[in-house]
Amino acid sequence: MNTVPAWIVKQTGTADVLEKGEIELPEPQTGEVKVRVCAAGFNPIDTKIRAGLAPILNESGVLGCDVSGEVIAVGEGVTHLAVGDSVYGCAGGVKGSGGALAAEMICDADLLAKAPTAVSLAQAASIPLVAITAFEALKRLAPQADEKLLVMGASGGVGQWAIRLAQEANIEVFGTAGSPERVEQLKQSGVHADLHANAAELSGSLAQSGFDNVLDTFGGESLQKALEVAAPYAQVATINARNTYDLTQAHAKSLTLHAVFMLLPLLTGNGRKAHGEFLAELSNKVDAGLIQVPEAAEKQMSDVADIHRAYEAGELMNKVVMKANF
Repeated sequence: MNTVPAWIVKQTGTADVLEKGEIELPEPQTGEVKVRVCAAGFNPIDTKIRAGLAPILNESGVLGCDVSGEVIAVGEGVTHLAVGDSVYGCAGGVKGSGGALAAEMICDADLLAKAPTAVSLAQAASIPLVAITAFEALKRLAPQADEKLLVMGASGGVGQWAIRLAQEANIEVFGTAGSPERVEQLKQSGVHADLHANAAELSGSLAQSGFDNVLDTFGGESLQKALEVAAPYAQVATINARNTYDLTQAHAKSLTLHAVFMLLPLLTGNGRKAHGEFLAELSNKVDAGLIQVPEAAEKQMSDVADIHRAYEAGELMNKVVMKANF
C-alpha cells in the first residue's frame, strides 16, 4: 500500500468541494494493473457525481472515468498488457473503482487497451467514454449499408464518434447541431447536416418516411424529436432516457427504443472485456489512418474545479483532457 496525491471529493456539492489530497493505493490484484496517470478525460457525468445527482461516487472520492497513462505494475492473470505499455480506457471514477484524477490508478485490465500511437497519450484520454458510448449505441441500432442514420447532436463528444464509426462502416450519416457554425463543420466532414429544429427536413424524400436509425445524444426534447423523425419500424437509441416521455410516436410506428448506459459494466462488473476489446480495435484503426481522433483541449489537473464550473455555466464547448501535474 502506498500513498499518492489526488483530487478528492469528500462530500458532494459544488465544484468548490474538489480538493487536493492523498489516497492510499494498493498493489494490483488478479486481473488488475497499476497505471501512472498521464491524463484524465473530463466528462459531464463527473459533475453529476460530484454534485450528488448521480449517487455513484466511489469510496476514495476520486473522480475521472477516462484515463491514459503507463502501466507500472501488473497483477496475476493479465496477459495482454505489460509494464511500460501506454494504455487508455474508461476504467473508474464511479462506485467501486477509484478515478483518474490521481497520480496513479488501479484498473481492471479488461477495461484497458494499448493506446493509439497516432495521437499523444494525453489526447488518448479524451476517447474512451464517448467512443464506447457511440460504439454501444451503433451496435444496438445495427444500421445496414442501405439505411440512413440520423445523429441528434452530431457535433458533441458522442456524436462525433458516432459519425466516425458509422462512416468507417460505410453508413450514410445525417446529423443535427445547435448552431450554423457547427452545422457547417459537420458538412465538411461528409455529414448531411442541419439545425436540430430542421431534423425532419434534412432530406426531402426521407421527410416522408423518416430515418431507419436515429441516435439521440441529448434526451428530453431531442429524444421526442427523434421519435417523430424515425421511420415506421425504425431503431432509436438514446444515451439519456432519464425523464418522462410521450411514447405515442414510438407505439404508432412500432419503434424499437434502446437506452444506452455505457458505465453499467463498471458498476456491475459484467461486460467489461468488450470495452477493452473495442478500444484495442479502435487503436488499430486510428493508427492505420482509418479514423481521425477529434482534438481535445489540454488543461492541467489543477484546473479541474474551473473546468467543472465552466461546464456547468455552459461555457465548455469542446472535449477537455487534464494532464497530471502533481
